[in-house]
Amino acid sequence: MTCFMCKGRLENSLSTFMTDLGSCIIIVKNVPPQVCRQCGEVSYANDVTRQLEQIVTSIKKTVHTEIAVVNYVDQAV
Repeated sequence: MTCFMCKGRLENSLSTFMTDLGSCIIIVKNVPPQVCRQCGEVSYANDVTRQLEQIVTSIKKTVHTEIAVVNYVDQAV
């Protein structure tokens, strides 16, 4: 696959996803994206994106803290 930004080559990797919800920052470690070797652009597969959305939704409903750090693998369904 090629990068949609620069047409460089994508390779499988592990990274950290972070989102700021205003009242809480959620950090998800060990997320499996594809990263461009040329420009560093990060791309997530559709199933990974859906899983990240489920993780964020779950944490928003159940965790009442300013920062939540979770492991993607532990949260995957």
